[in-house]
Amino acid sequence: MERNQAQVIAVSLSSTLAAISIGYLGVLIFGRNTMYTIATAMFGLGTGGCIGQVLVEKRQQRVVQTQSKQR
Repeated sequence: MERNQAQVIAVSLSSTLAAISIGYLGVLIFGRNTMYTIATAMFGLGTGGCIGQVLVEKRQQRVVQTQSKQR
């Protein structure tokens, strides 16, 4: 396994554990319904950002420059 791939796996696992811990503490502090609302809002923001990024990439036109051969 490459080192970069191992780093990605380690970061993914640690961020997943951090998200679960923060969610658990949030439920204890704010209550279940409030945390469901916050999670839904975050999911919506993430989805909207992803869709927006895809749309921006589709709208960008790639410019290809060609040079004619001069003899």
